[in-house]
Amino acid sequence: MIDEVPGLEFFPIPHLYRYKGQWVPHSVTQVLGFDMSPSKRQAIDRTKDGPDGWEARGNTCHKALDQYLGSMKLQNGHGVIYEDRWADWIDPLLDHPIFKGVEVLATEYAVYDKQKNCAGSFDFLLRTTSSEDKRIILGDLKTVSSKKALAARKPADAQLAAYQSMLVSAHRTLVVTDLVTVVCGPGETRILYTDVETAWTHWDEAWGRYSVTLPNW
Repeated sequence: MIDEVPGLEFFPIPHLYRYKGQWVPHSVTQVLGFDMSPSKRQAIDRTKDGPDGWEARGNTCHKALDQYLGSMKLQNGHGVIYEDRWADWIDPLLDHPIFKGVEVLATEYAVYDKQKNCAGSFDFLLRTTSSEDKRIILGDLKTVSSKKALAARKPADAQLAAYQSMLVSAHRTLVVTDLVTVVCGPGETRILYTDVETAWTHWDEAWGRYSVTLPNW
Protein backbone atom coordinates (compact mmCIF):
# COMPACT_ATOMS: atom_id res chain seq x y z
CA MET A 1 0.00 0.00 0.00
CA ILE A 2 1.14 3.53 -0.69
CA ASP A 3 0.83 6.40 1.76
CA GLU A 4 -1.84 9.05 1.32
CA VAL A 5 -0.82 12.49 0.07
CA PRO A 6 -0.06 14.44 3.27
CA GLY A 7 -2.55 17.22 3.95
CA LEU A 8 -4.98 16.27 1.17
CA GLU A 9 -8.62 15.66 2.12
CA PHE A 10 -11.65 14.75 0.00
CA PHE A 11 -15.25 15.59 0.87
CA PRO A 12 -17.55 13.38 -1.26
CA ILE A 13 -20.89 15.13 -0.81
CA PRO A 14 -19.87 18.53 -2.24
CA HIS A 15 -17.10 16.76 -4.24
CA LEU A 16 -14.45 19.15 -2.97
CA TYR A 17 -10.83 18.75 -1.96
CA ARG A 18 -8.85 20.55 0.71
CA TYR A 19 -5.06 20.71 0.83
CA LYS A 20 -3.34 21.72 4.07
CA GLY A 21 -6.48 23.49 5.26
CA GLN A 22 -7.14 25.38 2.00
CA TRP A 23 -9.92 24.48 -0.43
CA VAL A 24 -8.64 23.32 -3.81
CA PRO A 25 -10.35 25.41 -6.53
CA HIS A 26 -9.98 22.94 -9.42
CA SER A 27 -10.69 19.24 -9.87
CA VAL A 28 -9.99 16.84 -12.71
CA THR A 29 -13.73 16.34 -13.19
CA GLN A 30 -14.25 20.10 -13.39
CA VAL A 31 -11.44 20.59 -15.91
CA LEU A 32 -12.66 17.85 -18.23
CA GLY A 33 -16.32 18.82 -18.06
CA PHE A 34 -16.32 22.60 -18.15
CA ASP A 35 -16.74 22.90 -21.94
CA MET A 36 -19.28 20.10 -22.33
CA SER A 37 -22.05 20.94 -24.78
CA PRO A 38 -25.42 21.92 -23.28
CA SER A 39 -27.16 19.00 -25.05
CA LYS A 40 -24.72 16.45 -23.62
CA ARG A 41 -25.01 17.96 -20.16
CA GLN A 42 -28.80 17.80 -20.38
CA ALA A 43 -28.66 14.14 -21.42
CA ILE A 44 -26.39 13.34 -18.48
CA ASP A 45 -28.66 15.20 -16.04
CA ARG A 46 -31.75 13.52 -17.50
CA THR A 47 -30.43 9.99 -16.87
CA LYS A 48 -28.74 10.66 -13.54
CA ASP A 49 -31.45 10.22 -10.90
CA GLY A 50 -33.83 7.46 -9.86
CA PRO A 51 -33.30 3.80 -8.96
CA ASP A 52 -32.11 2.99 -12.49
CA GLY A 53 -30.13 6.18 -13.01
CA TRP A 54 -26.42 6.24 -13.71
CA GLU A 55 -25.63 7.72 -10.31
CA ALA A 56 -27.16 4.77 -8.41
CA ARG A 57 -25.59 2.26 -10.80
CA GLY A 58 -22.19 3.91 -10.66
CA ASN A 59 -22.16 4.29 -6.89
CA THR A 60 -23.18 0.66 -6.38
CA CYS A 61 -20.56 -0.73 -8.77
CA HIS A 62 -17.83 1.52 -7.39
CA LYS A 63 -18.68 0.49 -3.83
CA ALA A 64 -18.62 -3.20 -4.76
CA LEU A 65 -15.23 -2.92 -6.47
CA ASP A 66 -13.81 -0.89 -3.58
CA GLN A 67 -15.02 -3.51 -1.09
CA TYR A 68 -13.60 -6.33 -3.19
CA LEU A 69 -10.21 -4.70 -3.62
CA GLY A 70 -10.26 -3.60 0.01
CA SER A 71 -10.68 -7.19 1.15
CA MET A 72 -7.70 -8.15 -1.01
CA LYS A 73 -5.70 -5.27 0.44
CA LEU A 74 -6.47 -6.40 3.99
CA GLN A 75 -6.15 -10.08 3.00
CA ASN A 76 -9.22 -10.86 5.08
CA GLY A 77 -11.19 -12.70 2.40
CA HIS A 78 -14.44 -10.84 3.06
CA GLY A 79 -17.17 -11.13 0.45
CA VAL A 80 -18.98 -8.27 -1.24
CA ILE A 81 -22.67 -7.62 -0.60
CA TYR A 82 -24.81 -5.86 -3.21
CA GLU A 83 -28.36 -5.82 -4.54
CA ASP A 84 -29.28 -8.65 -6.91
CA ARG A 85 -30.54 -6.11 -9.45
CA TRP A 86 -26.94 -5.07 -10.14
CA ALA A 87 -25.51 -8.60 -10.34
CA ASP A 88 -25.29 -8.49 -14.16
CA TRP A 89 -22.89 -5.57 -13.80
CA ILE A 90 -20.96 -6.51 -10.68
CA ASP A 91 -20.42 -10.26 -11.15
CA PRO A 92 -18.45 -9.92 -14.43
CA LEU A 93 -16.60 -6.93 -12.95
CA LEU A 94 -15.30 -8.75 -9.89
CA ASP A 95 -14.57 -11.89 -11.91
CA HIS A 96 -12.42 -10.08 -14.47
CA PRO A 97 -8.82 -11.36 -14.79
CA ILE A 98 -7.38 -7.86 -14.35
CA PHE A 99 -8.18 -8.15 -10.64
CA LYS A 100 -6.52 -11.56 -10.27
CA GLY A 101 -2.88 -12.15 -9.41
CA VAL A 102 -2.37 -8.59 -8.19
CA GLU A 103 -1.40 -6.70 -5.08
CA VAL A 104 -3.63 -3.72 -4.25
CA LEU A 105 -1.55 -0.58 -3.72
CA ALA A 106 -4.42 1.90 -3.38
CA THR A 107 -8.17 2.33 -3.83
CA GLU A 108 -10.19 5.53 -4.08
CA TYR A 109 -6.91 7.44 -3.87
CA ALA A 110 -6.81 11.25 -3.89
CA VAL A 111 -4.00 13.05 -5.72
CA TYR A 112 -2.99 16.71 -6.07
CA ASP A 113 -1.08 18.96 -8.47
CA LYS A 114 0.49 21.87 -6.57
CA GLN A 115 1.31 23.86 -9.71
CA LYS A 116 -2.23 23.70 -11.09
CA ASN A 117 -3.86 23.66 -7.63
CA CYS A 118 -6.00 20.81 -8.93
CA ALA A 119 -7.02 17.50 -7.36
CA GLY A 120 -8.78 14.26 -8.25
CA SER A 121 -9.24 10.65 -7.19
CA PHE A 122 -8.62 7.44 -9.11
CA ASP A 123 -10.31 4.12 -8.38
CA PHE A 124 -7.42 1.70 -8.03
CA LEU A 125 -3.70 1.08 -8.29
CA LEU A 126 -2.56 -2.52 -8.70
CA ARG A 127 0.79 -4.30 -8.93
CA THR A 128 0.98 -7.66 -10.67
CA THR A 129 2.50 -10.44 -8.57
CA SER A 130 3.87 -12.60 -11.38
CA SER A 131 7.68 -12.61 -11.59
CA GLU A 132 7.35 -12.75 -15.38
CA ASP A 133 4.86 -9.91 -15.70
CA LYS A 134 5.84 -6.89 -13.60
CA ARG A 135 3.32 -4.09 -14.09
CA ILE A 136 1.71 -1.29 -12.09
CA ILE A 137 -1.82 -0.58 -13.27
CA LEU A 138 -3.68 2.67 -12.59
CA GLY A 139 -7.36 2.43 -13.40
CA ASP A 140 -10.72 4.10 -13.31
CA LEU A 141 -14.12 2.42 -13.41
CA LYS A 142 -16.95 3.54 -15.68
CA THR A 143 -20.42 2.00 -15.83
CA VAL A 144 -22.82 1.94 -18.77
CA SER A 145 -26.46 0.98 -19.12
CA SER A 146 -26.41 -1.27 -22.18
CA LYS A 147 -24.28 -3.51 -24.39
CA LYS A 148 -24.44 -0.85 -27.10
CA ALA A 149 -23.00 1.74 -24.73
CA LEU A 150 -20.40 -0.79 -23.60
CA ALA A 151 -19.16 -1.21 -27.16
CA ALA A 152 -19.14 2.52 -27.81
CA ARG A 153 -17.37 3.66 -24.63
CA LYS A 154 -14.02 5.40 -25.16
CA PRO A 155 -11.09 5.27 -22.74
CA ALA A 156 -10.84 8.04 -20.14
CA ASP A 157 -7.35 8.88 -21.35
CA ALA A 158 -7.08 12.53 -20.28
CA GLN A 159 -8.53 11.71 -16.87
CA LEU A 160 -6.09 8.84 -16.33
CA ALA A 161 -3.14 10.97 -17.44
CA ALA A 162 -4.15 13.65 -14.94
CA TYR A 163 -4.14 11.10 -12.13
CA GLN A 164 -0.84 9.62 -13.24
CA SER A 165 0.87 13.02 -13.41
CA MET A 166 -0.33 13.89 -9.89
CA LEU A 167 0.60 10.48 -8.51
CA VAL A 168 4.13 10.77 -9.89
CA SER A 169 4.59 14.11 -8.13
CA ALA A 170 3.72 12.47 -4.79
CA HIS A 171 5.53 9.14 -5.35
CA ARG A 172 8.45 9.77 -7.67
CA THR A 173 9.82 6.24 -7.51
CA LEU A 174 6.48 4.68 -8.51
CA VAL A 175 6.44 3.81 -12.21
CA VAL A 176 2.94 3.26 -13.60
CA THR A 177 3.12 1.02 -16.67
CA ASP A 178 -0.57 0.71 -17.61
CA LEU A 179 -3.47 3.16 -17.70
CA VAL A 180 -6.81 1.38 -17.97
CA THR A 181 -10.47 2.28 -18.17
CA VAL A 182 -12.61 -0.52 -16.78
CA VAL A 183 -16.03 -0.36 -18.45
CA CYS A 184 -18.72 -2.23 -16.55
CA GLY A 185 -21.91 -3.08 -18.45
CA PRO A 186 -24.70 -5.63 -18.24
CA GLY A 187 -23.16 -9.08 -18.63
CA GLU A 188 -19.66 -7.94 -19.54
CA THR A 189 -16.69 -5.90 -18.38
CA ARG A 190 -14.26 -4.45 -20.93
CA ILE A 191 -10.73 -3.18 -20.30
CA LEU A 192 -9.64 -0.25 -22.45
CA TYR A 193 -5.90 0.40 -22.47
CA THR A 194 -4.61 3.90 -23.01
CA ASP A 195 -1.45 4.99 -24.79
CA VAL A 196 0.36 7.03 -22.14
CA GLU A 197 1.86 9.62 -24.48
CA THR A 198 -1.49 10.26 -26.18
CA ALA A 199 -3.23 10.47 -22.81
CA TRP A 200 -0.82 13.07 -21.46
CA THR A 201 -1.28 15.13 -24.62
CA HIS A 202 -5.05 15.06 -24.17
CA TRP A 203 -4.75 16.11 -20.52
CA ASP A 204 -2.39 18.98 -21.41
CA GLU A 205 -4.83 20.13 -24.10
CA ALA A 206 -7.81 19.91 -21.73
CA TRP A 207 -5.99 21.90 -19.05
CA GLY A 208 -4.96 24.47 -21.65
CA ARG A 209 -8.57 25.04 -22.74
CA TYR A 210 -9.69 25.29 -19.14
CA SER A 211 -6.87 27.46 -17.80
CA VAL A 212 -7.36 30.25 -20.35
CA THR A 213 -10.77 30.88 -18.79
CA LEU A 214 -9.21 31.49 -15.36
CA PRO A 215 -8.49 35.03 -14.17
CA ASN A 216 -4.80 35.82 -13.60
CA TRP A 217 -3.61 32.39 -14.74
